[in-house]
Formats: sequence, structure tokens, C-alpha cells
Amino acid sequence: MESVSPSALRIQKAAAWMVVLAGIVFCLSYFSAMLQPVVVAVMIWYCVYELRRLIQKVKIKKRTAPTGLANLLAFVVIFLIGWGFFEIMTINLELIIEKSPLYAENFKAMLRELQSIKQFNEVQERALERLQKIDVQPVLTGLLNSLSNIAGNVFVIVIYVTFMLVEEKFFYKKLHAFSHTEDQHHRLDGVIDQIVKSIRQYVSVKTQMSVLTGVLSYFILLGFRVDFAVLWAFLIFVLNYIPYIGSFFATLFPALFALFQYQSGWIFLWVFVAIQIVQFGVGNVLEPKVMGRQLNLSPLGVMLALTFWGAIWGVLGMFLSVPITSVMLISFSRFESTRFIAVWLSETGEIDAG
Repeated sequence: MESVSPSALRIQKAAAWMVVLAGIVFCLSYFSAMLQPVVVAVMIWYCVYELRRLIQKVKIKKRTAPTGLANLLAFVVIFLIGWGFFEIMTINLELIIEKSPLYAENFKAMLRELQSIKQFNEVQERALERLQKIDVQPVLTGLLNSLSNIAGNVFVIVIYVTFMLVEEKFFYKKLHAFSHTEDQHHRLDGVIDQIVKSIRQYVSVKTQMSVLTGVLSYFILLGFRVDFAVLWAFLIFVLNYIPYIGSFFATLFPALFALFQYQSGWIFLWVFVAIQIVQFGVGNVLEPKVMGRQLNLSPLGVMLALTFWGAIWGVLGMFLSVPITSVMLISFSRFESTRFIAVWLSETGEIDAG
């Protein structure tokens, strides 16, 4: 029997990996409508898990809350927070839609003033004609409809979360069924513990920094008397979870709205610069000091992950890009055949092999 050369084996292995990856990408894209509610349910389950852990740290007469009661309290808290966020978005968007003709007229009046400048009119005539035709109301209505669709999936997501909570106690048992020795058990437990610790720190620090950024931006917007400051501060808080581009758009949206409201390019510039200073100070100075190098993720790897998951799952994929990349790095670092991927995903090239 003719032996296969090492180079041919490597080519076959690479081809097999390409086929597997292509299949995974196809499934993630084709079944996205089915998978996204499951992913949202996993996120909510993780939040319930963390809140339950905090609730059970509180002791009343040296007794902790039963797991079932802690799960229920955590789930109710998350539901109320989610419902509050949904109400903030829908109420403010409805008000903006009602006032959108006024803001559109303000913006068109500003464009007419710009057209009176001869040099500007000569250079920007075509662009101004297109801008005058912009109608933001359909865009806002579409966003409102998207939020309504998310609310329509709430029942399905709640069912998923409920079953995950029921299955949770058998999770480790099922995972251990794949390993046959005590050493493999400890190795698997170490991977899971490291993943949970890494994601816990990321979510905790990112949430604190996002809250701080949102609060500071809220007071800035109040100082400039920009309408719907609560909505913009909330969007800044949410978009901060999207690496790199999230903070830029979180700054751009309220600045553009101020432009519509005041018909002034200067107010746009001042609002943009003021919020961008907050974004830079919190995101590039304070957050790295608090989080340190715990995630050890390459900026290029994060950007590629952001592009990939954003292309497949849209905004939800952008939110999940960092946690998913962190899980991949930790998991791949534990196996010899995939360790090279973990090295490329890491920031420093140094990984903990476990």
C-alpha cells in the first residue's frame, strides 16, 4: 500500500478544516433566524447564573436562598431591566417619529442657508439635493418594528432559558461523559472555569465602564440641551459593548441629532468632541487599567471577529464578537492541534496552555 507523504497529509488536513469551517459558516448564516433566539437565551441564562451567584452570597440568619428562589429572583430582575430598556427605546423613538418632520424642516433650512454660499453651492450641489430628500421617519419606524419583533420572540426565549435552568445541573455530568480519565475531567473543568472567569470579568468591567460613559454623556447632552438625552445616553451605554466602531457611532448619533435640532454645524462639532473625549478617557485610559490583560486578545483578531460576526448575525454578532473570540482563544490554547490559532488570536503571543 502506497504511503502518503507528510506534505500531502497536511494538505488533506487543511482541506478538511476548510470544509468544516465552510459548513459551520453556512449553518450559522442559513439558520440564523433559529439560532439567534437561542444565543439570546444563553446570554440571559448566563446573566441569571451570575445574579443567582450574587444573591446566594447574601445570607439571612446564616442561610442562603434556595437555588430555585434565587433563579426566580434573578430572572425577575433581568426581565424588569430588559422591559425597562425596551420601554425607553420604544417611547423615545415614538416621540422622535412624531417630531421628525420638525427636525427634517430644521435640517432643510440649514441646507438652504448653506446653498446661499456660492463656493459651497458649486461644490456640494448634488450632495445637497440628495440630503434634502432624506426622510428619517421610515428608518426610525423600521427600528421600532425591529424592536417589536424582538419583543415577539420573548416567549420563545423565556422557554429556552427555563429549559437551560432545568438542564443546568446535568451540564457537568454530560461534559464529563466525553472524558474518560480524571486528568481529562480536571482539564475540562479548568477550561470551563477559565472561560467563565474571563467572560465574567469582561462583562463586569465593560458594564461598569459603559454605565460611566453613559452617565457622563447624559450630563454633557443636558448641558447642550439636546432633546432625548436619556435615549442617547442609553444608546451610548449599549453601543459601548461593540468594540471600536460602537463608541464612534454612539458619539455620532447624538451629535447628528443636535445638528438636526439646532441647525448648526458648531453644535454638532462640540457635542461630538465632548462625548468623544469621554469615550477616549474611559475606553482607552480607565478601562485598560481596570481590565488589564485578562482577555489577551489581539486588536486585529477582535476587529476581524467583529467583521465576521457582524456580517453573519448583524448587531447581535457585533455584541458577541469579543466573548466568542475569548472563548475560542481559551479553548484552542488547550489542544496541540489548535494552539497556533490561539497564538494568533492573542495580543502578546503568549498563552496559558493549561
